[in-house]
Amino acid sequence: MIYRVRHIFRKIFRVRRGLRDILILSILVGFISGGVSLLFYYSLEYVSKTLLSGYLGISPGTNNVKNWFYIPVMVSLGGFIAGILVYSLAPGAEGHGTDAVIGAFHRRSGYIPVNEPIIKFLASIATIGFGGSAGREGPMAQISGGLASIISRVFGAPIYIQRIALIIGLAAGIGAIFKAPVGAAIFAIEVLYLRDFESDGLIPAFVAAILGYTIFGYFTGYEHIFVLPYKPIFTPFEIALFSLLGIATSLTGVIYVKTFYKVRSFFGSLDIPPYFKPMIGGFFTGLIALFFPQILGGGYEWTTILASGEFPVFQFGSWLYLDLNRDFLLVISISILLIILKILATSFSIGSGGSGGVFAPGLFIGALTGYSLAAILIKLFPGLIGEPMRFISTFMIVGMLSLFGGISKAPLAVLIMVNEMVGSYELMGPAMISIAISYFLTGRITIYSEQLRDREHSPVHWVHS
Repeated sequence: MIYRVRHIFRKIFRVRRGLRDILILSILVGFISGGVSLLFYYSLEYVSKTLLSGYLGISPGTNNVKNWFYIPVMVSLGGFIAGILVYSLAPGAEGHGTDAVIGAFHRRSGYIPVNEPIIKFLASIATIGFGGSAGREGPMAQISGGLASIISRVFGAPIYIQRIALIIGLAAGIGAIFKAPVGAAIFAIEVLYLRDFESDGLIPAFVAAILGYTIFGYFTGYEHIFVLPYKPIFTPFEIALFSLLGIATSLTGVIYVKTFYKVRSFFGSLDIPPYFKPMIGGFFTGLIALFFPQILGGGYEWTTILASGEFPVFQFGSWLYLDLNRDFLLVISISILLIILKILATSFSIGSGGSGGVFAPGLFIGALTGYSLAAILIKLFPGLIGEPMRFISTFMIVGMLSLFGGISKAPLAVLIMVNEMVGSYELMGPAMISIAISYFLTGRITIYSEQLRDREHSPVHWVHS
């Protein structure tokens, strides 16, 4: 009797060695990525607060702007440090990180060199912390993906598991830094392709992303990335207007992608030592920031300020706050100009060979698109739209994710991230409309050049077919 019970339990709990190894790897990578995300986050906060908020005095909500005329020097210096680190020690650490993970999955059997995560960590702090227009999610994707790749090789995992390790690391890093574990897990299996999913990685990605998020949130707090200042309430007419937002963000997204790769191609053609290129890109970014410091960094703080109803404009050492009703044409003109300048600044900072993510700048560009369109619609239909600032703030949030859902080719993941990043399910309906339209209108245009069409076009599945 005891033998039969033992035999039954063995059958129930018997797990193939590969699945067991993947589960152990997911847990290990989740814990490590959560800790590394904390180290990256606090290191970046310290550098940016010391240099940008401290020395330059450029910080949202303060007029103590002391050394603003040194902005081009500061951003150039960050680019130069990043260029020296990357091109002397790990050329694969240049660019926006997520693309490197996608390329490693498809073309290099999940292999990321040992030095790349370390150099990516340091170069990204130099690029972003010194004011470059870039986000922290791309670096964390490559850092966590690289660590997962290294860990899988240390334990002698087969090639199949080494590739899954990249998905696990990508999910853990983004899930922690964005505080969006479910969306990050789906993003990790969706972003590899234009029209497909790598479904084998879904469950281990969930495990790693939740563990990374738990550790990161325990120390930084579990507050949402964006807090809606107004409760989303929509009339049927307002919901229909989100289709226009999908059209607008698809157009802006295409301009973003085309500009980014044009600038990247331009810097690639320059016949100068490569470590000087991020410095030049940083200098151009700094010149823009002399007049519009809002383009520095990822743009999270400025998005929050705009959503709360304030519109600050920089005037040579001080901030002037415009009123949307009183200064309508000026506000709309500046917000559209900021879209163009943020696209250029991001292209200069990352396309030149600097190190940082394209996700956060894309969110800021999408938020500005939503702000501009919402303000125009309020002017056109004043009697049909209820509370103007409620309408504007929701258009900004949905605009952020509509733009990136289109150009990342990860609409499902981005849709779920809406709820996780703002803590509100009320945006699900409008976001579905806008993201779907943006996704279809952008076609095959993507910010991730290493994406392949589907699983059939990936060398990974040629081996197994």
